Parts: sequence; C-alpha cells; structure tokens
Amino acid sequence: MLLKYKYKLKPQKNQMLIIANWLELARKQYNYRLAERLNWFEATRTPVNACPLNVSVVPVERIYQNIPEFRIQARDGRKKDGDGNPVTKKGDRHPNIINGYVVWETVQLADLVQTKKLFPEYKSMHSQVLQDVIQRVQTTMDNFTKPDKNGKTSGRPKFKGKHYYNSFSYPQLSNTNIVKNANGRFCVNLPKIGLVPFVYNRSIPRGFKVKTGTVIREADGWYISLTIEDKTVPVKVAEIQPTARKLKRY
Repeated sequence: MLLKYKYKLKPQKNQMLIIANWLELARKQYNYRLAERLNWFEATRTPVNACPLNVSVVPVERIYQNIPEFRIQARDGRKKDGDGNPVTKKGDRHPNIINGYVVWETVQLADLVQTKKLFPEYKSMHSQVLQDVIQRVQTTMDNFTKPDKNGKTSGRPKFKGKHYYNSFSYPQLSNTNIVKNANGRFCVNLPKIGLVPFVYNRSIPRGFKVKTGTVIREADGWYISLTIEDKTVPVKVAEIQPTARKLKRY
C-alpha cells in the first residue's frame, strides 16, 4: 500500500533561499525541455488529411540534427519481415538515422551534463531532483500524445509561470532521512539542503518505508509530501454499493 503524508516545513532563512532558488531553476529547466519536445512534435507531425504517402515533409537529417546518432535507436523487434522473423533485435543500434526513433527521455537526461557546464548554477541542485524535472516533461508529453484507457488525451502542454510551478521532488528518500537534530527537533535530511525542521504531527506507521519526498510551495509556507509504502498491507478494496437488484438476491 502506498500512502502520502504531508508535513509543514520550518526551514531556516538560508534554507528557504536554497529551496526557492531550486524551484526557479527547476521551472526554467522544465520550460526549456518542454519547448524541445514541442518543437520536435511540430517538426515531425502532419495533418491527417494531408499526410504524404511517399516522402517526408521535413528532411530526416533536419529532424535529427541536434541529436547524437548513438541516441537514435532501432525498433525493439516487434516489426517482422515476410517470414515472421524480427527485423531488428531489442536494443540494436541503428547505423543510420533513417527509420530510427528517439527515446527523448534518455536524450534529455544525458544533456543535463552539458546544461551544468553552460549554466553552473545547476551544479548546486541535487542530480536526482534535476532528473525528476525531465521525468515530469516525459509524463506531460505522454499524457498529450498517448490516449488513456478511454481513448482520451490531455490538452497541449503549457509552459509554467512562476506561480504555476510549485514543487520539486526527491525520487529516492528513506526512513533514515527522518532524524532529530541536536535540540531534539524532528528534521528531514534533504540532500544538498541539510536538516530541515518540520512539524511531525503524524507519525509514520510501523512497517512503512519512506520512498520519495516532494517539497511544495503553498500560500502559507513550505511543505513536504512523503510517499510511504508497506508491501505487506493490501490495497483497500472499493466498497460495493447496494442496489435494488443486488438486494433481491437475498
């Protein structure tokens, strides 16, 4: 079972500055990476009623111009030839960009190294926090391009203004991140930020393990939402609502 517990943070002034700065850097990175994905989407799409049958509207070389060739992968083996044999094996590297496809998440994650060289301020951020920004972009684009079980998709993703990007996440935390400081006050140990005091008004149930942590900005201050999990506890089953037809059986 997965649960989320939310606590009020009581950061010091220097910690508040770090958290606010990280949030702004994460917002800028989110907008930049989303722009990359949308530019790619617009460059490679064509209207359904005007799709060419034998040529590409955009030259293939232009489509892949900013992507290293080793990041362009072949299909995963599902495509088969006339004899039923897979054309490519899973994980094959395509020697040419033609008929290749791009795993954008891996491309953007690899580009974070270059981002830190061009913008040294990103070196102060924890690497997993920065990687989570790319994951958010990936989730946003998946919701936009891939239909859900009902066949519906989300609207076109929007860029985030300062008042619309209010959180960043640590994908990997544990119970050891919940400690007491020298004064006996409960703190959450956030990597590269330090021990941040918080109001521990709800104890974590025995057997549950802390998995992730999301720092959230709200009108009255900063909060942290901890995702906790205990695999031995079954997921709650939805209650069956009685109806007239069901009551007739008894």
